[in-house]
Amino acid sequence: MVFTNIKVPRSEFPQKGSKHYTKTLVKRSASIGANATIVCGVTIAEYAMIGSGAVVTKDVPAYTLVVGNPGRIVGKVDKKGNKTK
Repeated sequence: MVFTNIKVPRSEFPQKGSKHYTKTLVKRSASIGANATIVCGVTIAEYAMIGSGAVVTKDVPAYTLVVGNPGRIVGKVDKKGNKTK
């Protein structure tokens, strides 16, 4: 998976000061698939599931399944990751 956390790409690295960075939050028991990209400033809620290769550009609600580029909600999951109706 890839996390992006800098607001000004292609600038001198490392940046000094928190104004250049945005926090990304992955909450308890969220699952992130291989090669998923999570854009800075996004929150992934509890038990959410991100599919492999997804590009997440918006907050992800709890118990949701997100896939694709750009990432979109395609369903709900339970605590075990099983798709629900």
